[in-house]
Amino acid sequence: MKNFKILLCTALLSLLLINSAVPALAYTDDDDTMYTMYVNDQQVGIVRFPARALLIYDSIERGLKEEYPEDVFIDTEIHFAVANVPTTRLTNNMVLEKAIVEAVDVRVNSVSISIDGTKICHVKDLEAAEKVIDDIKAPYIQKIEEQEDSQLEEIAFKEDIDFGEEVVSVKDIISPEEAVGTILHGNQELEEYEVQEGDSLWSIAFDKGVSVSDLQLSNPDLEGDIIRPGDIIRIGQQKKLLTVLTKEKIKYSREIPYETEVKNDSSLEKGKTKVVQQGEKGQKDITALVTKEDGQEISRDIVEEKVVKEPVKHIEAKGTKVKPKPQPKRPASSSSSSSSSSSGSSSNTSSDSSRSGSGSGSAVVAYAMKFKGYRYVFGTSGPNTFDCSGFTKYVYGHFGVSLPHSSKSQRSVGRSVSRSNLQQGDILCFSGHVGIYIGNDQFIHASNKRDGVKISSLSGYSKKLITARRIF
Repeated sequence: MKNFKILLCTALLSLLLINSAVPALAYTDDDDTMYTMYVNDQQVGIVRFPARALLIYDSIERGLKEEYPEDVFIDTEIHFAVANVPTTRLTNNMVLEKAIVEAVDVRVNSVSISIDGTKICHVKDLEAAEKVIDDIKAPYIQKIEEQEDSQLEEIAFKEDIDFGEEVVSVKDIISPEEAVGTILHGNQELEEYEVQEGDSLWSIAFDKGVSVSDLQLSNPDLEGDIIRPGDIIRIGQQKKLLTVLTKEKIKYSREIPYETEVKNDSSLEKGKTKVVQQGEKGQKDITALVTKEDGQEISRDIVEEKVVKEPVKHIEAKGTKVKPKPQPKRPASSSSSSSSSSSGSSSNTSSDSSRSGSGSGSAVVAYAMKFKGYRYVFGTSGPNTFDCSGFTKYVYGHFGVSLPHSSKSQRSVGRSVSRSNLQQGDILCFSGHVGIYIGNDQFIHASNKRDGVKISSLSGYSKKLITARRIF
């Protein structure tokens, strides 16, 4: 550098002119005087010939310029002072070179990175500074891109970041990777704690309000988790200097609950209910703008909601019909007794309501078969869905016969028939279930939610037949 050459010539001229500091003979090979060499006020060695020491320095300067081909500034002050020491104290050339290199201040252009007005570090150039910022953002961008139904809208920092050009010592310039580590982990003030009997890393971390990982980072010389009474533990909590803010647009679905409506039904006895329409939940697609700090959600704003499936209202019927009080029994007359005894069927007949209507067993079967495959819904009795007793009630209702909507109550309708005398149209009563016999050891019934109205084998059916009842 021209400035350096001028400075170096000036330094040499000063050394020649100031006889009180260094005699002129010091720059020849004819003097036995010893000299202390100083570079930037740092003592670098004891030499006999200052001129030779300056040649060593000149060689070092050329090497530094080759190592740092950019514009460099070597602001160096060199002077010598007479040293009254024996020749055995002379510094050899290798040691002298190393000391000069350490003392020389090589200054270069750099870019400083400041956060909220505080200068954090220096990097080589603007490209390196931008790489530091990009590397800090990269993990957050990658995480969002890996998620389905998520799109990055914006990424920034909560703090203010500034870049500035500055000439600094080359020793103060760090790599982009080192700058990222400095910014993410920040600086920390450490306090020292002497380990007491019974202490552990966990107990110390809890008492000091830090994590075990913070203790391990602050004490890299620890042997795993082993600490002993008298050991000195450095305690500090690292803090990030930058907070990454992200805004991402995400899409997701939510269920829409259905409403329940209860209607009074005068045809249903009081205290009883039945499902008229089964409720179904709806669905809506939501688009939201989510704001996060360092990956943690801090706010969510709904941008759009779109209903893709409307909920179906759940409707139940509530009985309001008052059950008639039973009439007191009248004494049987002799004529009615003789009539009953002559008919011989009083024990096998049912109430008037079950005997009303007309039809045949084959007609009942033909009508029942029309509903094969219909859905099973508990508490319903047609026309589109049935449970077991609701199915038999609906089929016989077509023929003017009113049956109770209860599998247990249907065990007493009509008249009892044995299994060996079954005919088409007979009602088969099982434990908690009913069906209609269709012949050839088969019956049709509203089975369950999975199968709906289906045909099953009587002999292969899992439930035990309790009784069979004949209406017609």
